[in-house]
Amino acid sequence: MRNIKLVLEYDGTNFAGSQLQANGRTVQGELERAIAELTGLSSGAHCRVQLAGRTDSGVHAEGQVANFKTDSNHSTEIFRRGLNALLPVDLVVTIAEEVSKDFHARFSATEREYRYEILNRRSRSPLSRHYVHWVKTPLDVNNMAEAGKVLVGRHDFASFAGAGMGVPDTESEGKPGTVRELRRLEWRSGKGSLIEFWVAANAFLPHMVRNIVGTLLEVGAGKINLREFEEIFAACDRRRAGPTAPPSGLYLVSVKY
Repeated sequence: MRNIKLVLEYDGTNFAGSQLQANGRTVQGELERAIAELTGLSSGAHCRVQLAGRTDSGVHAEGQVANFKTDSNHSTEIFRRGLNALLPVDLVVTIAEEVSKDFHARFSATEREYRYEILNRRSRSPLSRHYVHWVKTPLDVNNMAEAGKVLVGRHDFASFAGAGMGVPDTESEGKPGTVRELRRLEWRSGKGSLIEFWVAANAFLPHMVRNIVGTLLEVGAGKINLREFEEIFAACDRRRAGPTAPPSGLYLVSVKY
C-alpha cells in the first residue's frame, strides 16, 4: 500500500467541519468520496483519510494536511488533478506527494499554525462576512499584544479550553489534560482596517484559538486589563475567560512535521 499526503485549501463556510459526521457535509467526507471515485473503489467501499487538525464548521484552511493509504498506481500529479476535478469548488488539493508508510497527518505533526482575522471598523463588510470577525469597538492592539506574551511557552490552557477539555489527546504527546506548548503569538496589521492574530503551538485544545482571541479582544476593548488577563489565565477556569470568537475569522495556515 502506498501512503499519499495531500495539502488542502478550503472555504469552511458551507462545511459542518473537517471531520466525518453522520449528518452534515464535511471536508473528510468530500475527500473520501472523491478518492473512492478516482481509484475505482466498489460501491460502499471507502479509503479512510486522516487529517492533521480538526476544524469546526465555518473555519477555513490554507494548509490543512491529509494522508490516505491506497494500492492505486496513479501518479501523485494524477491524484492532485483528478481529485480537483471531482471535488467541490470550496475544496482543493494544492499538493500531492508520496510519503513513507509510517507518516500520519495528525500524529506525525510537530506544529500547527493558525491565523485569525478581525475587521476593526465602524461598518461591517457584507463581502467578507464569512471570512473575518467584525469588531466595531476600537481595539488597542498594543495591549492585546502585551497580554498575549504571557501565553507563550508550555502552560496549562484550561482557561481557554472548549469541549473535550482534559480528554487524552495524542496530539499532545499522548498525555491527557490541558497543557500545550504555545511557540509563537503575534498581532499584525493587515490591509485597511484588518487586524491579524497569528499563533503556533505543538497542538491546540478544542476552541482554544477562538477562546484566546475572544478574551484578548476584551483586553483590546478595555474591558479587561493586563493584570486581570494574567489572573484569568492562571485560574485554569474557562468560566473566567471571555467569549468564544466566531469561526469565520479562523484559518489553519500550515502544519509542520
